[in-house]
Order: sequence, then C-alpha cells, then structure tokens
Amino acid sequence: MLKLSITSLLLLLALSATGAVAQPVEDASSPFGTPALGAPSRDETGPLGKPASVSLKPDLTTDTTTEGPEGPSTTDAPTNATTPGAPAVASQTQSYVDGLMAGLITAGELPGATVVVIQNGQVVLKSGYGYADLEARIPVDPDQTRFRVASISKLITATAAMQMVEQGKVDLNADINTYLTAFKVPSNYPEPVTLANLLTHTAGFDDKYVGMAAPLATPVKPLAQYLARALPQRVLPPNQVIAYSNHGMALAGHVVENVSGQEFNAYVQEHIFTPLGMSTSSFGVPYPMPPTMAVPYFKGGEDTGFKRSELDSSRMGPAGDLITTGADMASFMLAHLNNGQYGDGEHVLSELSIERMHTEHFVNAKDLNGWAYGFETGQRNGVRWIGHDGSWRGFCAQLVLNPETKSGFFVAYNVDCHFSVSAPLRKALFDLLWPSKEVVVAQGDASAETRARSAVGYYMSVRRARADFTVMAAAASQIHVTAPGAGQLKIFFPSIGHALTFLPQVNGNWKNPDLQWNAAIKADQQGKVTSLFIDASAFDRVLTTSQWAVWSVALGFVVAICVMTIWGWANGFLSRHFFGEPQAVITFAPRVTGFLAAGMTLASLISMLALLSDGAPDAVLQGPTPMLMVLLSVPVAIGLISIPMVVWSISGFGSGPRARMAQVGYMVLTLAILTYVAFAWQWGLHPLGVLAN
Repeated sequence: MLKLSITSLLLLLALSATGAVAQPVEDASSPFGTPALGAPSRDETGPLGKPASVSLKPDLTTDTTTEGPEGPSTTDAPTNATTPGAPAVASQTQSYVDGLMAGLITAGELPGATVVVIQNGQVVLKSGYGYADLEARIPVDPDQTRFRVASISKLITATAAMQMVEQGKVDLNADINTYLTAFKVPSNYPEPVTLANLLTHTAGFDDKYVGMAAPLATPVKPLAQYLARALPQRVLPPNQVIAYSNHGMALAGHVVENVSGQEFNAYVQEHIFTPLGMSTSSFGVPYPMPPTMAVPYFKGGEDTGFKRSELDSSRMGPAGDLITTGADMASFMLAHLNNGQYGDGEHVLSELSIERMHTEHFVNAKDLNGWAYGFETGQRNGVRWIGHDGSWRGFCAQLVLNPETKSGFFVAYNVDCHFSVSAPLRKALFDLLWPSKEVVVAQGDASAETRARSAVGYYMSVRRARADFTVMAAAASQIHVTAPGAGQLKIFFPSIGHALTFLPQVNGNWKNPDLQWNAAIKADQQGKVTSLFIDASAFDRVLTTSQWAVWSVALGFVVAICVMTIWGWANGFLSRHFFGEPQAVITFAPRVTGFLAAGMTLASLISMLALLSDGAPDAVLQGPTPMLMVLLSVPVAIGLISIPMVVWSISGFGSGPRARMAQVGYMVLTLAILTYVAFAWQWGLHPLGVLAN
C-alpha cells in the first residue's frame, strides 16, 4: 500500500516560521512512507480511555490478565506441558490468542480482527475480536465479516496461474508476450519477461501508485485496458533482483484471463472459490455492499481512537482486491497445506504443482528470504515458512504457512498497518506455533569489521516509482547504515525513527536477533558495495546528491530564505508607506517577481503537505486529479519565474553600498528558488512524469 505524509516538510516549515535562522532538523518520518520497519512497545490509551500495557511476547507458563473491550477478564495463557520449545497444543492456543487480541483492542491498536490458526492440518482456532463497525457496535464474526486482505490476493492469483501451468496452457519460462493480445510488454532488454518472473517479482518493472485505485461507485475498466495504458516500464533486467510489483502480479492475472477465456473474477470464482467453499470471498467489494463488510479505519479519531476511511476499488484486482473472511481463508490455507487436496480427494492443484509453487525460486543473496511462486519464503525460529502480507488503507493482514508441519496462521484487521502491531503480533504467533530453539549471537570472523565498514552509507529501495513524484516514497525512506564496531551493522529506518542492530554471521551475512531479519551486501568488480539486501527487500546505494538527508537540509534553507524574504519585504513595504523609510533599492519588477517566487514556493510545499498528509490521498491513488496536476505545475511556473531572477541577480541594482547589499540578498533568494526547482526536478515534482504514464 502507498502510505503518504510529508511530516518532514511540515517540521521544516514550522522551524522556519518560528525562527528564521533555525537549523533544519532531519525528521524520522517519511513522505510517501513505506510501512514502518519497527517500533518499540508502548503504553497507550485504549478506546475506553484507560491506559493498557500490551506485551506481545508469548508466555507459555503463566496466567495473564487482560482487559478486553467489555472490561477485565482472566484467560489462561497456554501452558507448555511437554518440553521447552514445543508448540502449544490446540486448547492452549485459544486462550493465549484470546488474551493477546483482547489486550491489543483494549490498548486502542485495533478496532476488530479475525484470527485463524491451523495445527497439524486442523483448524484449532477461528475467532473474531472487537468490532467490524465501531459506531454500530457490530462484532467481528470469523464466518461472516469480510476484510480486504490486499496483497494476500496475490496468493489466489498465483494459484490460478499455476492451474494454467498444470493444464499445459502456459509455460512458466516462455515470453509472457506469447499470452498477450491487447498489448505487449516492451522488449527493451534481451531477456523476455516470463510468468515465473511475474510470480517471483523479478520481472524488473518500475513501481507505480498514481491511478491504481478508483472510487467505489466508479465502474472499473477491464484489466486489459488498464494494463495496456498503465503498465510501468521495465527498468531492470529480469532475474536480477527482487523488485516487488503489483502491476506484475496483475499482469499474471490478465494472462489467466487470456488463456482461460474467462474474466479473472469469474475464473477464480469457478475454479478456486466454489470448489473450496469460499462462499463469502470475491475480488472487489460486492455490490450491493453486504452488511458484513468490515469498516476500514485509520488511527487518530477523537472518540474511539480511530477515523473512518472509505472503501474503494483497485484497478489491479488480481494484485490486491480480495475481499474475504477468516473462515474462507482457512479453507484456502488447508488446501495448500494438504498438497492441494480438498473435499473427497479433489485437488485445486496437484501435489506436484503445490510443491513447485511452494519451492523457493529466487533470493537476492544466499540465506536470505526469497520468493516462491506467489509466496514469500523464509526461515524463522529454525522453521521454513511461506506466506504473504497485505496492506491497504484501513486494512492489514498476514498469512503464514509451514507446509512441513501443516500449520499456519492468518490474521486480518480493519485498521491501516502499523509495525508496532503487525511485527510483534507476527512474532507472537510464530513463537506460539513454532517456538525458537536458538539464540542469535555474533559469529563473525576477522573480516567482519572490514565488510561492515564497506557497507556504511545511505541506501534507497529498488522498489520505487522512478517515473513520477511518488519516487519520494523511496527517497524519504532511505536507510542509513553505520558500523559501530565488532563487525556489527546499525541500520536506521526513517519510518520508525531508530536503528536496528545486525550481528555478523559465519555465512558472511548479518542477522537482527529480535526480528530475525537477515542482511547482506553486494559489491561491484572493484569491491565497492553497490547494494544492500534485507531479506527479500533490495536497496541501491545512493550518492550524496541523491541523499534525502542532504535535500532535507537544502529544503530547510529554501523555506527559511522564502519566509525571511516575504516577512522582510512585507515589513519594508509597510515601513515605507507608513513610517517614511527610504525607498527600496530593488525596483518594482524584480521585487514583485522575487516575492511571487518565494510565495509560490511556500505555497507549493504547504499545498502538497495538505494534499498528502492524510496518509493515502485520493488525488494520487485515484488520480491524477485536476488539483494534483495544478499542484505539480506550480514548480514549473517557479522555474520559469527564476529565469529573470538570475538575470537581475547578476546585473544588480546599482553601484552604491545599499544596492550591492540588495544584490547579495537577491542572489541568495534566487539561489533558494533554484534549489527548490532542482529539488522538484530531482524528485519528479512536476507533471511530466505523470502525463507520460
């Protein structure tokens, strides 16, 4: 999901307004921020106005008392009656998860949620917690309440694609253009894009957010029409690196349409939903909207702690528009855990196809998380897992499977994703089902410190929208790597405001002991580190001129100069007209032009801040709207205005001391305006990229 804010610009504006010489502060928040990568546990005020301390660390030996939405209640945490490190039995799972979710809801972290836990091929927990609709006080029902699970949709799409492969209608390694009729994927690299590339996110497509959604009441064009117009460019050779792509998976769904002869929604209904008994699942919000649809929320409402969001439609249904329930997802999970089998020996996929689908096919570096066909893959607590997360405005979901033990969990809740909940919740459920049997410690050799120091620098996500201004999502989320010693890495994530420590390992990688994330580096032929990998996420090293920290300081200078100019010239105008101060040295035309440029620069920043501060603006996701295009045109107008300012800065305003001082001041203002124009060009803050796509 695209999560947008410009808190850093707001901070810069506030600093400049309160003190003209204040130094800009680098804020940890991220414009267009990607989901946060970590946050400390904290005490919060819950929806009842009562402080609640929430611990998401499983305690398998003691009782826990939690306060649920209806008041205090005591539940027994799972008691491990066997041996340390053994998974909880079914009876223990229910009581522990009940207490866990009650604590989260009381703490004001979630409005409502559904949780499914499967152990040894059996559903041992299928529960609803909290409310699907806070205002109407409608509780979550795991059999009826429908959640948008966003990118978990890709697992349905990948399953459908593998059905086509199994039937011999598609070759995983053939040029994808073989199966396209309405348009073709450009052949700008020698290697073609294949279905295998689409299912492992290695096709090399650029990322894109503008126009990916539509208002719920607006008819969505057929998938082929949307992709023919909006498929992003290929910016990387295939099979080079994992670059997660919504459009790539939507293209896989379109291939299913073409080779099956059925519209995608109709195909999955007939060949996946109906056979598996997923009677409450659909791609897209059903019309008329069922009363069982969970209301999406953002955190931040005054009364309940949550603000109601609006449902919309995805233009890329196969990539993220699955609406489903906990019960339906349990059926889908069981089919994958039982080698594709359901009912009386029937198969949604053959055992061979399931094995092929679950096998890891690409990793950025050895011993890191990678991708199977549709599933992310990894190791945690010594257990191999496959799964997928989902995030869209007002909804968050996680699905994790361990095929070897026929176990897994699914959780979905109706509030936007926050790492302070999603990551600890994932860890708690992992530790419950597959307890950790080892402690992560530093295991580096003599070369570990040298390798760590070679990795120091700033890095930007390979997954980014290079074609338009939403590239600022990746820019403002650049991570900073330092080497504190002993071969360790400290990686600062702006979206969480603090660094995580990664310990050196014998395989040459690094590992975070708490979250069990793995990091690795890649160097060029000269030995210079060019890439950083954190499991399935890849990051490019960035030069100084592309570092967001540098541009943040530059924007601080721009805002400060513009504020001082407007304040100083306005004060001078009033002083000349009411107090008889000497006439201005700078003539009317340069003064008005400079005043206009400074005002437009501040207005541009403030307007973009107002537009994007809601976290997921319709003007972007459902755009580009006329207002967005106007705002993107302002930096172009500022650039044109700056041309005569450069001339006046050089020619000056006379030869006297006051004239020379005025010329210096005007040159500083012109430099500030040119800096903003450079910022706008560097990060696509203009209409050219949007119009081209």
